Amino acid sequence: MSTTPQAVTPHAATPRLGDYLVGAGVITRAQLDRALQEQSSWGGRLGQNLLTLGYIDERRLAGAVARQLGLAAVDLDRATLPADVARLLPLEIAERYGLMPLGARSKDGRLLIACFDPTDTGAIAAAARSSGIVPEVHVATAASIDRAIRRYYYGEATPTPTPGDPRFTVTRNTMEPIKLPEAERDLPARVADLEQKVERLTRALEALQPPPTAG
Repeated sequence: MSTTPQAVTPHAATPRLGDYLVGAGVITRAQLDRALQEQSSWGGRLGQNLLTLGYIDERRLAGAVARQLGLAAVDLDRATLPADVARLLPLEIAERYGLMPLGARSKDGRLLIACFDPTDTGAIAAAARSSGIVPEVHVATAASIDRAIRRYYYGEATPTPTPGDPRFTVTRNTMEPIKLPEAERDLPARVADLEQKVERLTRALEALQPPPTAG
């Protein structure tokens, strides 16, 4: 059985992330312009500036990236996975690469996995090698992947969110910041890296488009 990782291929004429978010109604044009001004003045990636300004959250950003790349998104905080799903992928691989198995389809030999960065071919290849099954990528937030790993691999109880804070758990919010899971501490850098990769894919696709014909 082939274990070739699933390729991430943007749709033809994929818009840049900011334009996509405006077109999808996730942010307004004024919010995009403000974020671009911040980026011009202080640097950073567009996605991180949108997060810092409070115009978007990690969940909506992950969903937008999924749609931009033509992939499915999954809400791991709401999804109910098979009780034995952890057997599909070694814990070492899940934690090292930020992957969460979702299940397997025996009819076509596919391992369904969730990841924050669908452009990380090294992570997808590692999942294929360790499982012996062809991965099919879904996009989820880094924080929800961390919570799912703790739930299904370590047996932690599902946290009950408080109103207005879908990521709240007693454990997470009473920890010192240095003790927060790496997935949450490094979120700004991971968001910036992901956005940069998506933009590179978009530019590469644009370069492959044939020039318009005359007349």
